[in-house]
Amino acid sequence: MTTNLRLIDCQNLAFSPLLAQDRMRRAQQLLGVNVVQRFLCFALYLLGVNRSAIGQALDIPAETAKSIIKAVTNDGLCAFEDRRRRGSAFLPQSQPQPAPITLQGEDERIVVDFGIEGRQLVIPRQNVLQIRAVLLSMVNSGFLSNHQVAEVIGLTPAHTATLAHRLEHDDISSLLDKRQGQKTDYRVTPQVKAELVQQFVVGAVAHRKVSSEAISAELKERCQMTIPARTVRHHLARLGLPIIKNTLPKLLAAAKKNSET
Repeated sequence: MTTNLRLIDCQNLAFSPLLAQDRMRRAQQLLGVNVVQRFLCFALYLLGVNRSAIGQALDIPAETAKSIIKAVTNDGLCAFEDRRRRGSAFLPQSQPQPAPITLQGEDERIVVDFGIEGRQLVIPRQNVLQIRAVLLSMVNSGFLSNHQVAEVIGLTPAHTATLAHRLEHDDISSLLDKRQGQKTDYRVTPQVKAELVQQFVVGAVAHRKVSSEAISAELKERCQMTIPARTVRHHLARLGLPIIKNTLPKLLAAAKKNSET
């Protein structure tokens, strides 16, 4: 949509040198000499004055006048300002982007880092329902993605999205396991659980890594048991073993010392 502008006849306008001098002085104090000069240059250009005449009127080289007009035409308001300045006083200031929220799953805990020093949310790994409620709420609020949460809680992104939808519409009760009757863990037998405990205790006493990944690899190599690290981590947490990781070696050492006396 275009607007028809009436041509301004400057010959019929009365110019007051005194008013012009006072107004120029105040404008230069407020905006700066160069900014006022650029405004006048572009205003004369809009009124139809040729570039050479603009240069003569403003006591600047004709090429400078051409450069000012070209810059304003191409770049808009910011071209009136001093390009050496970092920010613009004419254009709205862009807001700094907040640091992204990151999610990290460890053997003993889940850590949500809000990107601000000292601002972390830490949830014990064994608090499964709390973890799901908090992280899925963050998914529904757009703070975390399905893929981020799925990787930490050990589900597929699709299943994570389904749970997030249930939480939003049916409250936290939708996250509870509603299966009735005997809940038998067919995959991890008592024999496997015993081996998990044994590997954990041996690793802790020997000051080796007792991460779920390390134990999973040890089970595969030594016992030919293929147990995913996620499953190992789940059962270690259910048995409460990560809690005694640091105290177990000291306790065994003390017991050994007492038995020798």
